[in-house]
Amino acid sequence: MRLALALSAVLSGPVAAETPMTAAEFQAHVGTNTFSYRYSNGVRGIADYGPGRTLVWAFEGDSCVKGYWFDDGDELCFAFEDKTLSACWHFFKDGNRLRGRVTQLGSGYGTDIDIDIFEVSHTDQPLTCPGADAGA
Repeated sequence: MRLALALSAVLSGPVAAETPMTAAEFQAHVGTNTFSYRYSNGVRGIADYGPGRTLVWAFEGDSCVKGYWFDDGDELCFAFEDKTLSACWHFFKDGNRLRGRVTQLGSGYGTDIDIDIFEVSHTDQPLTCPGADAGA
């Protein structure tokens, strides 16, 4: 009986923390494709990943901005040419889709943040942006 109770306590205890994707795992997943994302706050966006860790990003209904991503420890960070948006994330695989948890946002945001991002779909078709070269 005690063994059963002890085993039950172990099995019902906290689940081991997930290990974030490495930069290589993230690169292998995104390749040079275009991904649609949904944030936990309802906002939507599209990222067109290019060679050399470049990307073009657009929030739904907004203009596109060029940027790049890089790894900083176990975080994957995104920086953009217009300097209006930057963020670092921990990304995980949920089945065949990405899920991310923000770890830090650019200046102007507080440190107490709780935002997730979820892959909705992806395609090999480039993002169409007036005045921007997708994935460049």
